[in-house]
Amino acid sequence: MAQEGTSVQSEMISYDKVDPLPTENPFYFNEDSKINQIVKEQEKKFPWIHMGIFIFIIPILSFLMGLFYIGGIWNPVKKMDNLNYVVVNEDVGCNIQELCGLMTGQNLGNSYEKLNGQGYGKFEIINGTINDARDLVREHKYWMALHVPKNFTFGILANLNNNRMKTEVVVYRVYDEARSFTTVTFVKKAFEKFQAGLHEQLITKLQSLSKLTGEPKTFNPPFIIEGITYIDDNLYPVEIYGQYFCTFVSFILIWIGTIATALITHFVFPLEGHWIEKKDATHAIVKTICAKTVATVSLLFVICLIISIIPLCCGTVTMKKGFASVLFFFFFFSLCGIGVNNLLVHLFHFINFYLVACTFMILQLISCGGVIHRDLQYSFFKIGKALPMFYATREIKYIYFGSGKHTQAANILIILAWTVVFLCASYYMYYLELKVKRAKYLKRNSK
Repeated sequence: MAQEGTSVQSEMISYDKVDPLPTENPFYFNEDSKINQIVKEQEKKFPWIHMGIFIFIIPILSFLMGLFYIGGIWNPVKKMDNLNYVVVNEDVGCNIQELCGLMTGQNLGNSYEKLNGQGYGKFEIINGTINDARDLVREHKYWMALHVPKNFTFGILANLNNNRMKTEVVVYRVYDEARSFTTVTFVKKAFEKFQAGLHEQLITKLQSLSKLTGEPKTFNPPFIIEGITYIDDNLYPVEIYGQYFCTFVSFILIWIGTIATALITHFVFPLEGHWIEKKDATHAIVKTICAKTVATVSLLFVICLIISIIPLCCGTVTMKKGFASVLFFFFFFSLCGIGVNNLLVHLFHFINFYLVACTFMILQLISCGGVIHRDLQYSFFKIGKALPMFYATREIKYIYFGSGKHTQAANILIILAWTVVFLCASYYMYYLELKVKRAKYLKRNSK
């Protein structure tokens, strides 16, 4: 019985002494270094020091994450004055003396300059056609273009001279909904507010001018009530908001996938010891790197495939460039993510890596232009233009909806630059790590 008790005790494991991540320290961490010896001595005097550091750091990081996410979209209406609009005026004005009277030479299309300085954005008036208006919006130079047709002034005066029938006066509102669905929604709501004020000012001004002729005139009631007809010309419509939501959430999911992949392949990669810890293995480091690359790429491809299929499971999806383009671009972006996170996981202790990786991901989310465009954010969030998720979000809008074709080259090249730099750096760090592990193994088994 005593022997049986001893056997049971010997099989019991003290889990509080088991490190679930025995390699969580970076490979360059030296347990016997002078600095580490000093740290260990201080730990004996102050055993709570590590906990104290994390109690101090974690709330700060939580505050920063909250500041990034909540502060980045706090009250965007206050930033509406940063938005730019253009009035493309094709109106020929009133140039017939018999019909225009005191209004001869007037161009009512220029009345839209009164929209400037009302706190909703900056308006610029230029001459041009409807195609010019579309090109300016298509190239993301303005958030909205108002196209005033040739007969605008004549149409309004026709309503002043005829008190019975309404003459339709049309202005086209050209915008790109896919550029930023939330921002364009703010723009449309703002325009609906000040177009009513402009209409009232126009009626008052023209009726006052008619009194100067000695024959006061009023607009016909239908025109007074209904006003100018605004026709929307949405270049790249978003049929379902959920799909627009996918334009940035998909990349967050991919980034989370790259964090998970970096952790799994770093801490739980069984083939690493297959060659590194074999004395007679040839090209052990090269074989290990190649095996890890195959495992990582396979895992990333599966993650990207699942994320690209999710919208298709939800309902109708617009894919101007096809499913293959979506899947390829997701995979392309995942290579950038794995490069960044693989480098971080080699540089930092496990907990530090997780905090840095999550903070960087949240910063990208709020500054990528997905939730709301940077024009409606504080200046700090323009940092998104230096980060890969900004360009990924912009590119997927082109792949899904066709918006932003002119930015495609910049999107691809900048993400490619991030990918090359960080993949090369992460491979080099992994090479150094394997070199250290191989040398330690050979040293232990040299006798």
